[in-house]
Amino acid sequence: MINIIYGVKGSGKTKRIIDAANDRARTTKGSIIYITDCADHSGAVDNSIRFIDINHYGIKNEDQALCFIKGLLAGNYDITDIFIDGLAKFIKKDVSQLENAFTQLDELSGEFSVTFTLTVSAEEVPQFMRKYI
Repeated sequence: MINIIYGVKGSGKTKRIIDAANDRARTTKGSIIYITDCADHSGAVDNSIRFIDINHYGIKNEDQALCFIKGLLAGNYDITDIFIDGLAKFIKKDVSQLENAFTQLDELSGEFSVTFTLTVSAEEVPQFMRKYI
């Protein structure tokens, strides 16, 4: 399953995804991952959540980001949720160009029984994302 939190820049998406991750930490028996490119948010994320500042891993494009996520899933079968704040920003793509990434995340979700929650900076999401709202 994929969930999208969307809105224009400055609309509170990061606060909403952090709140969602923290809420999920109170109910899951599995592991939760929070991926962002902003280390400043680490204090707001519950200590039981694995906080990952993507800047430490040299991720520059979509393929690298997806391989990184696959590596996380390969290394920990207990992951139930992955929260990604700003995927388009840290792979430097417009949200309209993320259809392949969302297709692959959807496949990973089914294969590994993990829920992905992503923020998307857009006034309106592209057609391919609408099924995730």
